[in-house]
Amino acid sequence: MRSLIIGGIEIPIRAAHSLTQSYTHAQAVARLRMSNGDLVQQSSWSGKLNTSIDADGLMPAGIHELDFLQGITIKCVADRAVSSASNVITVPTARRADYGVEGKALVADIWQSTPVSMATDVATLTIVAGATLYQAIYWPELICFCDPPAETRNARSGDYGWTLTGEQL
Repeated sequence: MRSLIIGGIEIPIRAAHSLTQSYTHAQAVARLRMSNGDLVQQSSWSGKLNTSIDADGLMPAGIHELDFLQGITIKCVADRAVSSASNVITVPTARRADYGVEGKALVADIWQSTPVSMATDVATLTIVAGATLYQAIYWPELICFCDPPAETRNARSGDYGWTLTGEQL
């Protein structure tokens, strides 16, 4: 089981029996309609992520004392993948070094594991006969500005809940 680490604190499994992490893309994009009705898109940057973590457990997460005025490192538990027809795939630098990169090859609509060798940010997956697509799977490590977590306590069941959202620096 992968561990979630927020600001150097490993979240105990008892604080996150149920855990969902989601990602959304952050970008500076504006879409404008011209006088003739055409749609024009302008962008100044892209390539950053926002993340949201929702968890429930039998104890608090214990992260409310982190310094949320500074960037917080989140070692994520939800994996992401980069797909390619090629077995050589560039993966983002912002990934967990402690988990490495896993390789998958699609053969006849079935994903198979395949070994990966890494050179900096380039994953070379072992070629699989008949593969039509490859995926390099990684776990992000994001430095984010976060608001302090929203925390709940169910007085009847005794369960704790918390939500943390972060925007990648």
